[in-house]
Amino acid sequence: MREIVSVSRRTDIPAFYLDWFLDCLLRGHAEVRNPYSGRVSRVELAPEYVHTFVFWSKNFRGLLRNADTLRSYHPYFLFTINDMPDWEPGVPSLSERLDQVRELAARYGPERIGWRFDPVVFREKGPVMTTDHFRRIGEPLAESGVRRVIFSFLDLYGKVKIRNNRIGLGIVDPPSWVKCEYAAGLAVAASELGLSLESCCEGLAGVEGVMPSACIDGVLLSRLAGEPSRKGKDSGQRPSCRCTVSRDIGSYQRMPCPHGCLYCYANPCLSQERGCS
Repeated sequence: MREIVSVSRRTDIPAFYLDWFLDCLLRGHAEVRNPYSGRVSRVELAPEYVHTFVFWSKNFRGLLRNADTLRSYHPYFLFTINDMPDWEPGVPSLSERLDQVRELAARYGPERIGWRFDPVVFREKGPVMTTDHFRRIGEPLAESGVRRVIFSFLDLYGKVKIRNNRIGLGIVDPPSWVKCEYAAGLAVAASELGLSLESCCEGLAGVEGVMPSACIDGVLLSRLAGEPSRKGKDSGQRPSCRCTVSRDIGSYQRMPCPHGCLYCYANPCLSQERGCS
C-alpha cells in the first residue's frame, strides 16, 4: 500500500526548503533523520510509492510556481492562515495568502485544502484572534469553495514558556470553560459561512458544531485519491492526536523555520534577539 508523506509538521518546507524537496523528487527519495533517535531512514518519493503528499505551510507561493512537478501525485494542502502579524513576523500578508488559496483551489480543487486556524493564542486580556478575525479569513475562503477548517489552542511547551517569561508575551492557558465558549463562537461563525469546524487534539465535549478530527485524515485522503490509504493511528504523535500514520520528511534541526512565530515550540531562540528562529 502506498504511503502518505507529510511535508512537513516539523518545518515549512514549501516556503523555505522547496528546492531541497524538488531535488528529492528528482532522486526519487528523501533521507530523513529521526529527531529523537537520530536514525536515518529512506523515504521513497516516486509516484508508485506515494499515496498523497500532505503539505503544511504558511506560504505556498513557491509551490504554485512549480505546480507541474506534482502532476503525477495526489496533493493535499494544510494551509495555516492566521491574522496576527505581530506574532508571525516572517509570514506574507493576509491578502497574499488569500490569493494563494484562490490559486490552489482553482488548480487542485478546494476539497484538497484544509484551513488551519492555528494556534489560538490567549493573553491575559483575551484571545489574540477573535471571531471577527475568523470571519475575515473564512469569508474569502468559503467563496473559494474551501469547507474544512481545523483549529487548536496553543500548547505551552517548555520553549514557549521560557520565551513567554523572557520577553513578557503575556500568554496564558485559559480554563476549559473559556476555551469551550470561544469554540462555540467559532462554531456559529463557521456555520454561517458554510464551513465545517474541526478541532485538533482538544477536549471540547459538548460544544455544538465542533467535530474532533485529524489534520491528516486517511478517510478523506482515500476518498480524494480514489484508493485506500493506511488506516492506523500515527503512533509518533501525542496520544490525543487522531492523525493517520504518515512519513514526515522534515527536520527541526537541519531545516530551521525562518517565519519567526513567537508562539512556535520549534523555534530555539527569538527572531527579535538575533535573527534566529
